[in-house]
Amino acid sequence: MKIKPSIAISDNGFLFDPGSGESYTTNAVAKEIIFMMKQNLSVEEIKKTLVEKYDVDEVTLEKNLIDFFAMLRHYNLCEACNP
Repeated sequence: MKIKPSIAISDNGFLFDPGSGESYTTNAVAKEIIFMMKQNLSVEEIKKTLVEKYDVDEVTLEKNLIDFFAMLRHYNLCEACNP
């Protein structure tokens, strides 16, 4: 799973896709996930980090990640977003 290398993300969570010229706003957790994706962390590493940091069960987290990756695919922001 990789976010496109051309996608820029600011410390405030704004995403910019230079290919389309589109920009997006993310929340704090989405920003963390994208930063982890840019560091080439695996889905399992991302899940482990989020479960440890936030009060969330693994089933809920899995569902939310699937939805998030589907959104990234929809906006063509990732190269491979399959959990």
